[in-house]
Amino acid sequence: MKKTNHFNLIICAFLFIAFSSCNKDEDITPNAFDQISEIATFHGNLEADIVVVNTQGGPITQLEDELLDELITGTGTQSALYVNVHQEQTKNPAKFTSSDITFEQAKQYDLQSVVNLKRVVDFFKNQKGKTVYVLGISFGAFMTQELIATHGIDVADGYLIMVGRLDIDEGTWQPFSQGKYTQYIYDNNGNYTINSLGDGSDAEERNMARLAAGLGYNRYTDRLSSISDLSKITYIYGNRDEQVGPLSVQEIQFLKGKNANVILSNGGDHDGAIDTGLNLLKQIFGIE
Repeated sequence: MKKTNHFNLIICAFLFIAFSSCNKDEDITPNAFDQISEIATFHGNLEADIVVVNTQGGPITQLEDELLDELITGTGTQSALYVNVHQEQTKNPAKFTSSDITFEQAKQYDLQSVVNLKRVVDFFKNQKGKTVYVLGISFGAFMTQELIATHGIDVADGYLIMVGRLDIDEGTWQPFSQGKYTQYIYDNNGNYTINSLGDGSDAEERNMARLAAGLGYNRYTDRLSSISDLSKITYIYGNRDEQVGPLSVQEIQFLKGKNANVILSNGGDHDGAIDTGLNLLKQIFGIE
């Protein structure tokens, strides 16, 4: 969740700094992937048994394949197959660039994005010998939570969720639902206030804010309450995250009470917490 005039694109600056050199994979869509090729791109080892399904941050209107390639190279995980899934705004960007959508429309577009994500996960889960993980960073964290809340924890074999929130502050999602942006400001003790950054500068920016709110308005401690075991989830957060804020005590207790692995990036801002998570990605997903 971000304002592009005030913040770097989610994970963009971090990945360009940390993983500055990478060769983009050729745009090869094996015949085996034809069923989902219109909603996904494929990277890394196309024959791997470990599949990492990525639902990207933002939201933005471009599918960031080059950044995913850099992530793969930087984490040394080329032996896995990575699948980058289109969200509604990356598949059909024209819907979001010319005029403002409503908050209710944003919610429906987000749900279509989750349909795409579920379809890709199911495609690989139905293949013998595949282990399927979901990687969700920032807006992708909310996408992943919605996937689990709607379809259950067993839809995939594991999840790495970074810099999201289960119950983001109303002072954040409400302005976003109106096409406005906010920023978390911290004092020396780590206490925060939420600072208004005002309206998005154009329809596209305002619509991206509404898409962020279209998932962020959910109270995922309620949506996930019926799931007794969340041990398949590793959740990374920073306690000085300027974009989504830190997990609250209640959110942490909820996750730990259901056996999720919760990892603090101490002093971490948004990108710093992503750094912490990416350094653990290979271990968490068991990629050789």
